[in-house]
Amino acid sequence: MAMSLSWKVGAVLAGLVVAVVAWNGISQYLAGRHADEVMRASALAAEEDAQRAKALAEQHQAQLAADLEQQRQELSETHQQVNEESQQYQAALAARMEKQHQEELRVQATYKLDRNQRCDAGIVINHSGSSFTPVIGKTGQPVTCKGDTAAEPLR
Repeated sequence: MAMSLSWKVGAVLAGLVVAVVAWNGISQYLAGRHADEVMRASALAAEEDAQRAKALAEQHQAQLAADLEQQRQELSETHQQVNEESQQYQAALAARMEKQHQEELRVQATYKLDRNQRCDAGIVINHSGSSFTPVIGKTGQPVTCKGDTAAEPLR
């Protein structure tokens, strides 16, 4: 039995159509697999990038925490040093003020009349036994007084 030419051409065309459809299906399947592989690779790369970024962020955060702790420590040390210096300054100031006060008292004492001196008519008089003599100041004039205090140092 011989096939007619139209059947042969139809069979070849049908074979070609089946081959093209099969080729197209295989191509789409392979393209889909390739796309899936690319998506998996992209997802894996993205996950690795995210892990690296997370590790880098944690490292950066740890460094910032360490820097902050160091700054806090330095600030605490500076605060302590300032407090110590302030206490030393306050102690020195108190000593200086006490010394100044003592000097003022010493200077004031030089203006006070001794027990053998008295203020009479506004001038300082030395009383020694039965003699009374006015006290002469630096200018050669008698030293003036008021109450038990002279106008200029007596000693």
